[in-house]
Amino acid sequence: MAPHRDLGAVGDANALVSRAESIRRFAVLPAEFSEQTGHLTPSLKLWRAAAARDFAKDIEALYERT
Repeated sequence: MAPHRDLGAVGDANALVSRAESIRRFAVLPAEFSEQTGHLTPSLKLWRAAAARDFAKDIEALYERT
């Protein structure tokens, strides 16, 4: 997965926090999060275990040294 290049909102958010709190890498996942896919609870909260399981390779790619 290629890194996402639209940094407008990320840049705005980073301007409000310290470097330690800033977003340095992110990716847009190629999937819809919904109750039906098992990624969201009925109250629309993220099931972290399901997301971590299904997107493990994408998450690992964010931490790779390039």
